[in-house]
Order: sequence, then structure tokens, then C-alpha cells
Amino acid sequence: MEGNIIALAAALTAFALFLLEHHRRYRLEQKIDHLVHELDCFLWNGETHLAETLGEGRVENLKNQLAAVTEQATHQRRHWKKREERLNQFMENMAHQMKTSLTALQIRVDLAQVKASSPEVQAELDACQNCMERLTGEVGRILECSQLAGQKINMRPERCSVGQLLHRAASLLEPLRKKKGVGIVWELSALSGIPELCLDSYWFSQAVENVIKNAIEHTPADSTVHITAIDCTHSLVLEIRDEGPGIPEDELPCLFERFHRGSYGKAGYGIGLSMARDILKAHHGSIQAGNQKGGGACFLLKLPILEGNRPYEAVREIVREP
Repeated sequence: MEGNIIALAAALTAFALFLLEHHRRYRLEQKIDHLVHELDCFLWNGETHLAETLGEGRVENLKNQLAAVTEQATHQRRHWKKREERLNQFMENMAHQMKTSLTALQIRVDLAQVKASSPEVQAELDACQNCMERLTGEVGRILECSQLAGQKINMRPERCSVGQLLHRAASLLEPLRKKKGVGIVWELSALSGIPELCLDSYWFSQAVENVIKNAIEHTPADSTVHITAIDCTHSLVLEIRDEGPGIPEDELPCLFERFHRGSYGKAGYGIGLSMARDILKAHHGSIQAGNQKGGGACFLLKLPILEGNRPYEAVREIVREP
């Protein structure tokens, strides 16, 4: 009888130990799942609720390390965001001040043209007028770049033919293409299976024009720029390739930063590709750059196939959240 009691007590003790171990492992898995969830939230949208703990153990130590890393990354993100806001504000103020001065100068040039008596003076004033128009356009471009980066421009989507927008953007670059003697090869057969997309035709054309212009400028004379449409599931990918020297590997990470010129793009202000990135971002898309094995740069413009205005209104609501 006593032996049976001892055996029963041993069995109950073993069962209790099993339950305790099972509960311990279950709690440990819960903690790990919580850490994974918080880390996913941080990687997805930059937000996390991780806080340091005074508990002991490997999981608690890992939690404290992750909390420290995410806090540092969040601090850097806030610092970068404030820096961008200050830069945008400075650019907008500068552009507005310049536009005010240009407007005043434009009025005086117009008055001088009316009063000009000799053909020589009229010719000089016409030259001044051309310079004024060019400078006004450049100031407007800088202002647009700042407003796009600050997400202050709302996209107005409408049903558009992507093929027509591509050809329209390329037609505006026809003088530059002819001057350089560069050809364009179109491979848009994939667009035949894609219906008209809801895009902001003006801004999307601006993004494509900037990338094609960049390709033409970096392609040698008597060579070709290739523009290919790729039909992916639920998205459209445009591939724009040139036959130039390519992009230095150390410049690829900062190629789409504002005012970055580097050795690849020595002309202009370095805002064309950054504007293309911001425009595609406003369309829920993205742009990537790389080098081809045979030489030359390759840009991939990825655009989701969306319908209606709601997706663009939704992204504006997310952006405006504090």
C-alpha cells in the first residue's frame, strides 16, 4: 500500500513538473512572438511599443537590446524628418522670394519693351525676356521639388493610357534626342493586356520624362535608349535602359537624394530623379536603379495597378496622421 502511494505521488509530481515546463515554454513562446510582432511593426511603419524591462533572462535581455536599437533608430528618423521639414521650408521660402523678385523684374522688362524705340534695345529686351522665362521655370521646378518631397501636392488620378503618356513624355525630349543622335527602342507589347490606369497624368508624365531625359543625357551618340513595359501580377514595371558608362556603385544608395549630382549627373541641380521618386511614391509605386552586366544604367519604375481615387485619398490620410 505504501509503495502505491509513493508511486502515485511520484507520478503526480512528474505530471506537475511537466505542466510547469509546458507553461514555461508556452510563456516563452508568447514573449518571443510578441517581440517578433513588435519588430515587424517597427520595420513596416517605424513604430514600436517596446520598452526596457528589469526582468532577467535571455528573452528579457534580447527585448532590452531591441528596445535600445529601435529607440535609437526612431530618434534618427525623427531627426531626419525634422531636417527634411526645415529644408523643405527653406526651399519654399527661397523660391517664393525669388518668384516675387522675378515678377517685379518681369513687369519692368515688359514696360521697357513697350517704351523701347530702337531695334537694338528691343532685341536686348527680348533676350532678357527669354532669360526671365528660363529662370522662372527653374525656380518653379525647385518649388515643385520641395512640395513633392513634403507631400503637399495631391495627386488627381484619372483613367490614362500608360503608352500614350510614355510617348508624350518622350516627344517633349525630341529636341534633346535629335541633338545627341540617340534612338529610342519601344517594347510596350505588355501594355496591350493592361487596361487604362488611374494616374495623375501630369505628374506621372513628369516622372517618366525625368528618367528618360536622364537616360538620353548619359547615352553616347548613335546609341539607343530602351523602354520596356513588363506586366507583373497586380503591377506594371517600366524598364528604362541606356548604353552609357553606368552608375558608380558607391553612388547608387544616394542616387535619388535631392541635390545629389555626383559623377553620374554633373548637369542640373540634382532634383530630377528625386522628383521621380516622390511622384511614384505618391502613386504607391517605387523606382530603383542599377547597372546592366553589359554596361549602362537601368531604371525600374514599379507601379501598382489601382482603380479610382480612394487609394490616393487613403495614402494622404496616412501621411497626415501625427
